[in-house]
Amino acid sequence: MMKKTKSLRMRTIGFLTALVLMIGLIPLSPAAFAASELPVASVTASSHDGNVPANTLDNNYTTRWSAQGNGQWIQYDLGQSASIERVKLAWHQGAQRQSTFNVQVSANGSSWNQVYAGTSSGTTAALEVYNFTTVTARYVRINGFGNNVNNWNSILETEIWGTVSSGGGGDTGGGGTGGLNPSLPPSGNFDLTKWKITLPDASEVQPSSLSNGYTHPSWFYTSSSNGGMVFRSPNLGSTTTNSTYTRSELREMLNPSAGTTSLGNNWVTSTSSSSTKSQAGGVDGTMNATLQVDRVSTTGDSTKMGRVVVGQIHGPDTEPIRLYYHKRPTDTKGAIYFGTDDLSNNNTWVNIIGGPSSLNPSNGIALGQKWSYEIKVVGLTMTVKVTPEGGSTTTVQYTLPSGYNNKYLYFKAGVYNQNNTGTSSDYVQATFHKLTHVHS
Repeated sequence: MMKKTKSLRMRTIGFLTALVLMIGLIPLSPAAFAASELPVASVTASSHDGNVPANTLDNNYTTRWSAQGNGQWIQYDLGQSASIERVKLAWHQGAQRQSTFNVQVSANGSSWNQVYAGTSSGTTAALEVYNFTTVTARYVRINGFGNNVNNWNSILETEIWGTVSSGGGGDTGGGGTGGLNPSLPPSGNFDLTKWKITLPDASEVQPSSLSNGYTHPSWFYTSSSNGGMVFRSPNLGSTTTNSTYTRSELREMLNPSAGTTSLGNNWVTSTSSSSTKSQAGGVDGTMNATLQVDRVSTTGDSTKMGRVVVGQIHGPDTEPIRLYYHKRPTDTKGAIYFGTDDLSNNNTWVNIIGGPSSLNPSNGIALGQKWSYEIKVVGLTMTVKVTPEGGSTTTVQYTLPSGYNNKYLYFKAGVYNQNNTGTSSDYVQATFHKLTHVHS
């Protein structure tokens, strides 16, 4: 009997071993290996001490987000629903301190579920992995409760890992966002470390100040109702040297310590020479924004009323794109189109939703209506996408002249008022709910 039991056991073990080997030979589905770091559309926080939330996404372990007090949080918007299975966090002074925290997720930015609670190891400042049961969500929030030394919460880097949910997201031209905090300055809700701003008195605020809580009560501030970044520019005011129009507009600064005209502070096309690309601050580029135009001008020259530029790519002397929103006082909806220059400053108009000669389109965008745009340049191919909230995306491709190779380029975003006539009280205004820019 003992021999039979032993023989049966051995046969069972042999069968299981063979089964394991067979399973090992079966190719696993891609989903088994699909978990990867998920891109983050925007990051916000309950507060900060000048060490802004965007620092947790800059792949730089010498920068951090910091906020003092129990319950302070930092929140990541993935821009679309995803299956999330872990977060990786690197803690400031992580080799000396143990930080207490929890992780919450949300589908809508308002209802939250806790998926993890714990304490960091206190033995490393590198990324630590915190696994939890896979959950579908769009927003991830880290709530901090201080550490074993003090009540500060400080994170160096964050990674969120999982897979994009099947059928989630899609091509939304950037989509809408949530989770913006009306009590914070623009830099508390948006990464402004690589932007400066030009104001309607022609003054400029550099990245160091802009990203450290700068606001202007009339021209650049946070919306008290939705936390968006508000830009306002009057018809009449001071202008920059090469313009006759006022602006409250961000100018991209990839290396703020370099001069504005240096290659290192700007980006170039991937069809530029190797030597030019090696000197540039970036190669090719994509800017995504979600915004609403709150007001356009209503007085002055009828050919200029209602025009505002809300996004640009600029070069040394010309503009590959100026993205217009245009709604006259009698129009129900605004048109969206762009102008593009050749190297001799000859302009070409390109329609997207309506155009300069097709105003008040039936599918246009009303004042106060959210919409998104994406401006993407790969080589000399420029792709522009416009998506009304809840609507379909309109995509236009345009081939830039070869003369743009080896020229430095930079993004601009905000409001560039295209009406320099009318009354002193007239103005344009837009509220941005999302703004990102990336380069290779």
